[in-house]
Amino acid sequence: MSKDLAQRLEEYKANGFTVFEGLFTESQMQSWRTKHQELMDDYDGQTWFGNMLEYAPKLMWSPVKHPTILDFLESVMGPFVQLDNLTLAAFPTVAKDEGEGRASGWHRDRWAKVPQKDIYERPTAANAISYLQDLTTEYGPLRVIAGSHRQPITIAPEDRNKPHPDETLLYMKAGDVVVTHNYLIHSGTPNTADGLRYFFSIYYNSTWLKHTDNHSGPLTQRLLAEARDRDDYRLMRLLGVDVHLQPRCNSGFLSPDEARWAEWIAEDRAAVKAG
Repeated sequence: MSKDLAQRLEEYKANGFTVFEGLFTESQMQSWRTKHQELMDDYDGQTWFGNMLEYAPKLMWSPVKHPTILDFLESVMGPFVQLDNLTLAAFPTVAKDEGEGRASGWHRDRWAKVPQKDIYERPTAANAISYLQDLTTEYGPLRVIAGSHRQPITIAPEDRNKPHPDETLLYMKAGDVVVTHNYLIHSGTPNTADGLRYFFSIYYNSTWLKHTDNHSGPLTQRLLAEARDRDDYRLMRLLGVDVHLQPRCNSGFLSPDEARWAEWIAEDRAAVKAG
């Protein structure tokens, strides 16, 4: 593990998130904005699209399998990383008096729970989010309650759209990717800018959980077949096929988790055939 990755791991364990600056390029983001506009035109102005890997595998496979994201996720989840869902969405603008001083809705993410006090648990899922534009005050920062992934914090229904006294506002730049622990409490901010607030979410979970997106479509299955041909177990896992799941989830658990994960990750990388 590089020093940078080790530092990020400690930051993630302490705060429940880490931000990778400038991970996606402007040309990538423009291609995703263009695809979103095409989908809006095809679906009568709809702005929220899931299952994007099947919609556009040539555009979407590269960010899903991004080595920086996957290397980091394997350091916090082990070699058990599966694509739960891939979402390309946009939030239309709202009137300033409707959005100003509000949170969009505090929540923890799919497969989470209210954690125990002061206990860090590895995530059962993690979100890699990019916004495809700078998050200004008008476009709406990401709101996080740092450390809430290891605190039994709850928020009453009537307070879930209000700013929180312990919140941190993240004004991320276009191309930045924030990776969040699924126990982390967070919220968006209403968009009062003159334009769409793009939201690009690559949501990963553990391979023993069900995935939300349908990975059985013909285009996604073609990606899976290519990974099989190369014995690329990491990419196979992303698409719901974990050939090592049973022995690794019944390993006896008498060695430190991260040491065992490192061994398994090395085995997987050594098995990949040149292509």
